Amino acid sequence: MKPKTAVAPKRAGRAHGRPRVVVETRVSQLVSPKLTEWITELEDAVPRVIDDSDPEGVHDLRVALRRIRSLLRIVRPVYGTFHTNLIRKEMARVADATGALRDEEVLAETLGDLKLQGAAKTGLAAWRSRRKQRLKALRASVVSLIQSGGLQAPIAHLRALLSLPCNPKRDREVRRFARQIVLEAQANVDDCRSAEVVDVAGMHVLRIAHKRLRYSIEAFSQVLPPELRAWRDVAAKFQSVLGDLHDHDVAIEVTRRAAALRTDTRNATLRALSARRDEIAAKYLHLTGQVLSGVE
Repeated sequence: MKPKTAVAPKRAGRAHGRPRVVVETRVSQLVSPKLTEWITELEDAVPRVIDDSDPEGVHDLRVALRRIRSLLRIVRPVYGTFHTNLIRKEMARVADATGALRDEEVLAETLGDLKLQGAAKTGLAAWRSRRKQRLKALRASVVSLIQSGGLQAPIAHLRALLSLPCNPKRDREVRRFARQIVLEAQANVDDCRSAEVVDVAGMHVLRIAHKRLRYSIEAFSQVLPPELRAWRDVAAKFQSVLGDLHDHDVAIEVTRRAAALRTDTRNATLRALSARRDEIAAKYLHLTGQVLSGVE
């Protein structure tokens, strides 16, 4: 009896001259797991905000909210405008409340870093101490909103949306979709880049544009070509510098409107803040020159 001849496994690819069938990855196949991941990050940040156990808790919660809301805005054509807009609107309540709280936290940090002397230092310290009551009230408001279910409904609605199959007619091939989204975000950054560094509103809009570019790349990084993925780090650098610039612009505006500050204390604080803003603006201009010249 002859031994059986081993049968070689079939190789993927063409069989009998027929072309190989390539199954395209759809947008929902990438986005649904990414949104689920970010929901988990959002839920993990909630207890840290409620018990105030982590100074980065509010920041982390806000980052998770921004990522989710930003991605939902992008994928509205796939998941449906009505449902995505509803979830984004529900999350906006908490986003707005935590925004005011985070602004107050950052203001305290920004003013605390100033190197004032004498009466100006003492006067600013006394004003900052009184302002802690506002910080406490804002935190209590955020905690109350979360504990009353401010995030439960939008998270439940989002999980329900992700549990359902997308309409195949709306779902799209993810690589082309992702590339288009990132290129549009890059073009928006370029459109906003013409703002002068002294333009407070223009710099804020540019910061948001870089933020959206970064989040778009983070959401679709695994299907983007290397040349587009590389812009994630560039956007992050600009977002950081422009964030510092924005923090000082906010601090300058709040200080100008602070009726409780003595005139000499206010003026000394504004000079210190303006000097620091000039340093950050120079850093931004230097970074812009590096990127435009192709040096990073």
